[in-house]
Amino acid sequence: MALTLKEKVKTIFSLISEPKVLSSLISLRAWGYLLDMGWFNSVKSGKPVDKNDHPIPWFTYPAVEFLSHRLNQKMSVFEFGSGNSTLFFAGRVRQVVSVEHNKDWYDKISKQAPVNSRIVYVKADQSKEYTDTLKRSNQKFDMIIVDGIYRNECLIESISYLTDGGVIILDDSERLEYSAGTDKIIKQNFKRLDFWGISPGYLYRKATTIFYGATNCMNI
Repeated sequence: MALTLKEKVKTIFSLISEPKVLSSLISLRAWGYLLDMGWFNSVKSGKPVDKNDHPIPWFTYPAVEFLSHRLNQKMSVFEFGSGNSTLFFAGRVRQVVSVEHNKDWYDKISKQAPVNSRIVYVKADQSKEYTDTLKRSNQKFDMIIVDGIYRNECLIESISYLTDGGVIILDDSERLEYSAGTDKIIKQNFKRLDFWGISPGYLYRKATTIFYGATNCMNI
């Protein structure tokens, strides 16, 4: 989604020719939705944070707000992919287990991980190595987050490792390449709730989706 240099220059000249639009954008730096959500802080830091620089997931803002009011200290969370989301969930739930395939990123996040979180490094040359981390955890989870590699395989594997009332969260769910996994979940009588919007540091529209059953821990 990154703009080319030509596109960036074109955008700048377009803004200069529209002073009202440019003025409105500049004013958002001092007040408004982007400031309230910490969007500018995320741009500066290059990572998803709120207005107080606290870590948040790289989900859409509507999804982050929704989850913030529904998480509790009894929940257990599994993540395919680690990062600021790991720190966000660890501060709100009982337990977080994450799998990470990028060694440099694993080393960085592991140093920040709270005591109630565990990050597992897996080379993941094949999807089975990656998804089997969930199986090896030897438990079921209230929430399984799919935001790493091999997302279709992770979505399908997650179905078997949910607690009664457990939910699955897929980020970037607007992408058609994940339809094999999402279709499989829907066939298992899950419903989907899409949260469309922008995400920390970016202004393009995307979706974060929660898949849930009739009885679920999110009270949907």
